[in-house]
Amino acid sequence: MVSLASVSPHPHQVERPEPPSNATREARQTESRLMRQRLFALALASFCALILQLRVYDTFERQRITVVRNPLATLDDRLRVYLPRRPDLADAPAALIFRLSNQQSTTHTVRIDLGDSVLAEISIPPERQVRADLSVTDGSTVSEGVLTLSGPEPGWSLSSLEIANIHGFSSGWFEFVIVPSSARAAPFWGIGGTLTAWLILLGLPASTLRTKRGRQLHTVLGSLVVLFLTTALVSPWISNYTIFLAPHTFLLCLAVLHYPTVQSVVRAFVPVALQIWRGIWTRRIPLLYAAAVGLFLVSISQQYNPGTGFTGLIRFGDAFEQSVLPSVQAVQHRIARESAGYDGQFYAQLAVDPLLRDPEINTALDSPAYRARRVLFSWTAYLFGLGQPQWVLHAYAVQFIVAWLVLAWLLRHWFPPTDVRNLCLWFACMFSHGMIYSVMNAVPDGPGMVLLAFSILSIEQGRQRRAAGLIGLGALAKDINLLWAPVMAIPGFWTHRHWREWTIWSALIAGPLALWLIYVAGQLDFGDIGGGGNFSMPLAGYVEKWYFTLAELNRDGWNSFARFSLLTTTGITTQVVVLCTALAWRNAWWRVGVGSAVLMIFLGPAVWEGYPGASTRVLLPMTFAFNMVLPRNGWFWPLFLVGNLSVIPALETLRVPFWEYI
Repeated sequence: MVSLASVSPHPHQVERPEPPSNATREARQTESRLMRQRLFALALASFCALILQLRVYDTFERQRITVVRNPLATLDDRLRVYLPRRPDLADAPAALIFRLSNQQSTTHTVRIDLGDSVLAEISIPPERQVRADLSVTDGSTVSEGVLTLSGPEPGWSLSSLEIANIHGFSSGWFEFVIVPSSARAAPFWGIGGTLTAWLILLGLPASTLRTKRGRQLHTVLGSLVVLFLTTALVSPWISNYTIFLAPHTFLLCLAVLHYPTVQSVVRAFVPVALQIWRGIWTRRIPLLYAAAVGLFLVSISQQYNPGTGFTGLIRFGDAFEQSVLPSVQAVQHRIARESAGYDGQFYAQLAVDPLLRDPEINTALDSPAYRARRVLFSWTAYLFGLGQPQWVLHAYAVQFIVAWLVLAWLLRHWFPPTDVRNLCLWFACMFSHGMIYSVMNAVPDGPGMVLLAFSILSIEQGRQRRAAGLIGLGALAKDINLLWAPVMAIPGFWTHRHWREWTIWSALIAGPLALWLIYVAGQLDFGDIGGGGNFSMPLAGYVEKWYFTLAELNRDGWNSFARFSLLTTTGITTQVVVLCTALAWRNAWWRVGVGSAVLMIFLGPAVWEGYPGASTRVLLPMTFAFNMVLPRNGWFWPLFLVGNLSVIPALETLRVPFWEYI
């Protein structure tokens, strides 16, 4: 039998709870630490989101105008300054920045009035210069206002005065502006974007630096950043100024505050980035080809207008607005004001009526017989536009962009994406001034190069009849393209065994243009065939171009537009020299280039005039031929660079992004 005393506690003894185990204490400490981290992350994310919403600007255009540059002294106790009219500062608070000097040995107090209101009273210590920053809530009171500075006695002066919408700023990596406290800036994000940023910051994983020194340094830098951001946040409530941060400055502050997390992400991303970079590097040449095409598309997209599409490329000028075909006047298209336009406006009207049946065509075209000879791409626009004037105009402009893309693809046959030299040669052809000028002014030289390239490719593949047919089509695009005919002079062509082929090729080359001219002769008056200024005595136009280019550069300097003429004419000269010394008769491209070189000798002033003029597009086959036959020796790079100088004005014509900063 068990005694009750052995199982019952003593009446005065209290059971004590067992002390928690080490595991329990560690769990509680971990939970407490996690709670503190969550609260800190919540506070930091909320603080950063508040800064983002209130103190990070989307855009802020700094304005600063100097009103007084040289010191103004007063012989009595008053000085008046008449402020200029600045409508751009009228809709925001304005900052007035004074520098006042005291030449006396006693302190001066200067009162500053704007109109009837007192802005401030400023004390100037003896023999000192002080800066005074004043804010005016309504900037419109500053525009055309009168500042009155008055002191009890002479001996002080106004050293300088500026009107601005800022009191100060910092640029570069750490960019911010100091503005009047009542100023406002467009927020970088709306409330939705700020909430999204808050959730992202709140969800960032917690991380710490591995070394004690690193943690200490991060604590110091983070404290400085928090102090700066806090100053920016409370600045309008404790002073007359507000600090606004640039977006990249805010991101830099975030990177410092979350540096451990950023470091962890970077460490995890580096291997992936290296693998991606290796893949990019192995495919760098094809990617650079694609990037160049992207550059063209981005640049040409700037010419698009939601209402008129790409019709701005046609260059309709208001000088011919009254004589435009009624069917074209009835549709929406872009017209350049105070301009005569360019040749594309006549070929576009020809596209609306390619059969020349509208009697108004004789007055709509500046030279009907001359323009009608070049009908091929007017016909293609008519077909793609289904005969509807609105669609035809759009099709006419867009086909030149499409032709550029087709030629960029086709040119890979001769310049495959295998090395830097091929890339540079391909780029020099596609971004030559003549090629870009054809696209930007909707004239047929660029699409004509597509036909020429296909014809030479056909010859290389042994398809001479197809090549002859393509040359015949090219002659319909531009009658002078008959100079491409020498590409058919393949080895053995002149023997008697090829007389039948010679007949067929001649018919294919000359037949389409001959038949079309017979039709045009029945529709239009051939009394004036046009193009008289396109040719002159040998080298007369070329020498005249050099004379006027150098004279204008000597008179106006390098900033003159004549610099573009100098670049292109130097390039053309280099191309002629290389083609005349290469002597590659078996190369069809060389034969085309030599034909263009002969044409250059007889080009007249109408082709050479301008900055740089139409010579680059007329001699476009020569530019392609030059790059095709350029010798791959020690002279390659010097000749390549000098012969392709027209790329510089081409990029200017194309208006590639950021070109104005280069």
